[in-house]
Amino acid sequence: MKKVGTAATIGARLGLCLLALFCACAISVGAQTPAAPASAGNSTPPSNTAPSSNTASASSAAPANLHGIMELDGPWRFQVGDDPRWADPSFDDSTWPTLLLSKSLNDQGYDSYTGYGWYRMRLTPQQLAQLSASSGNAPLDLLVTGDGIAQFDVYAGGILSSRTKGMSDQPSMYQSPPLIAHLSQPAADGSVVLAIRTWAGPTSIIHRGLLDKVELGAQADIAEKLGASIDRRWDERLLAGIGVTFLFFCVAMLGATIYLAQRSHAEYLWLALLCLTVVLMGVSETAFALALLPYSVFYVLTLWASRLFMAATVEFILRFTGSGYRKIARAFQASVLVLPVLALVHLQQIFEYLSVSAEIAFSVLVTVLLFQAWRKGRPDAGVMLAPFFLASTADSLDTVLDYAVSKHWIAERFAIHNFRIGPIEFPLSIVSYTVFLASLLAVIFYRFIHVSQEEQRSAAEIEAARSVQAMLIPTKLPSNHNFMLESAYLPVNGVGGDFFQVLPLKDDSMLIVVGDVSGKGLQAAMNASTLVGALRNELSHDPATILNNLNHVLVGATPLPSTGTSVKTVISFATCVCARVYPDGTITISNAGHLSPYRDGREMELAADLPLGVIPDMQYQQATFQLNVGDRLIFLSDGVVEASNAQGELFGFERTQQVSNESARYIAQTAKRFGQTDDITVVSMYFAAKTVQRATLVAPLEA
Repeated sequence: MKKVGTAATIGARLGLCLLALFCACAISVGAQTPAAPASAGNSTPPSNTAPSSNTASASSAAPANLHGIMELDGPWRFQVGDDPRWADPSFDDSTWPTLLLSKSLNDQGYDSYTGYGWYRMRLTPQQLAQLSASSGNAPLDLLVTGDGIAQFDVYAGGILSSRTKGMSDQPSMYQSPPLIAHLSQPAADGSVVLAIRTWAGPTSIIHRGLLDKVELGAQADIAEKLGASIDRRWDERLLAGIGVTFLFFCVAMLGATIYLAQRSHAEYLWLALLCLTVVLMGVSETAFALALLPYSVFYVLTLWASRLFMAATVEFILRFTGSGYRKIARAFQASVLVLPVLALVHLQQIFEYLSVSAEIAFSVLVTVLLFQAWRKGRPDAGVMLAPFFLASTADSLDTVLDYAVSKHWIAERFAIHNFRIGPIEFPLSIVSYTVFLASLLAVIFYRFIHVSQEEQRSAAEIEAARSVQAMLIPTKLPSNHNFMLESAYLPVNGVGGDFFQVLPLKDDSMLIVVGDVSGKGLQAAMNASTLVGALRNELSHDPATILNNLNHVLVGATPLPSTGTSVKTVISFATCVCARVYPDGTITISNAGHLSPYRDGREMELAADLPLGVIPDMQYQQATFQLNVGDRLIFLSDGVVEASNAQGELFGFERTQQVSNESARYIAQTAKRFGQTDDITVVSMYFAAKTVQRATLVAPLEA
């Protein structure tokens, strides 16, 4: 039995193959679902078949070979349908037409049919005597070989001698390996009548016939030939597929391992998933070939696995190329995952048309994504493009050749497009899939090495920035009999954009600066380090003047790419609050867009000036307050207020105010436990005493 798709399906694939050859558009790699056999009604053989005669006169067999095995090619009596009486040796089958097993039913004038068909042959005493003599009078056995998923019962002399796995009261389709049937004792006249009842599912169209070969010989010779047939079956149908399945499994494990090492690169996870779908198809095909799965289960598994392969492949390519076609990709994935439902509810024709459309869309989408990435300077995408085209074109060529043979446009031998390495046979699709897999491996290793080098370089840069920042962020704060200070600094990514400084002055006053540079990571840390360096070299101790000067530094230090005119755009900014606290409790403070400090649990009211780096010549305002003994000032960054829990709820100003009279460490840890999303900085100052006479307003920094 040769199973092919409908004319519409094959015609579309033929057009797709030609399109691929001339336009470099490929059909899906490895995503071909075994076509469900199309339905057809039973039909009887035409009346103009070979002339009928009785079974005995029609019986003949090929001469015995060197091992004493006789091939029973025919003529066999054949009849479509099912009747248990046809197993009886006495049944008169003289009106049945005859055929040869070596030729297809169509070539012998039979119409295609579905369901059951019976073959009958009478072995004459002369034939049996000749074979017994050549085999040393050893007991005789039959070796029966079916075609594909054919199921059959073998009757010898009216006795059921052997049957395939799926042949029962409620038969089901399995892959049927050759089987041995014992020959019964001859009848009184010395003859033995063979009757073979065959069946394939009601949706299967039988073109060639379900019986490929029947051989008769001594038990030892038949057992030896069965072993050779099973070995050949492994060599020609199983080993190559098992090998490729194992390779895809190894690549899946490799992709999963790399993903665990580089969690930020989800393309490796999707690579593992697409390879696992190929593994699922390969395992199901092997299990079906070994008659471990019925065709119904095999069909459902491959139906879903092939669509999951297409969806996972598109996701892998999407993430691999970084393309922006996400909406198109999601629409395609949703569509192909719905397709199997159409087949399962028996909308076969609609399913076939949409499946071909999905294969074309899959091919075009993947090809476009890879080609665009290659044109944009991604050589690894180009490495995958050619093997993908090769694999899909080979798959289309297989389909076209099979269809041409089924239509008798070309000889059947042209459908055998396989290769061999020693005894192992493999089709063209296995070659192309292996090449495609090799390209995936090459891309994986290239990407892994490249990403590892980038991450190592980035880690080295961050470590260098962390070292610089560690020198600029104080770990121990200065204190005296007037002030007690405490700080907490929690960067979200190991190195952050928050900064603070507490500088004691010679008049026993304290200069406190807390800021937050826009962004995160290395660039923010370097900008923060620039501001801290400028602050330490600042000659003025007036908060407003300090902010004016830091604004000028940040504007000058930030890259200012030209826009083609005289106007330049600042691409970084920083918020900052600067306060000078005198020993008598007087505090002068200036704010550049930062959170206002909290005084004894209440937010101080300050002018809302722009952040640093927004306007080059910004002039900042300054306010003066008087602290009382026992007052606590809390300076903090927006990482406290913007902390967010798993439900997306912000820590917020209300909670911040509730904890604002606590220690700096307590405030920082509370916000972190709530859900840190940004760098957290908290500086706490407790005013302990009050000096009667105020010191000089401007004094040099302590050495």
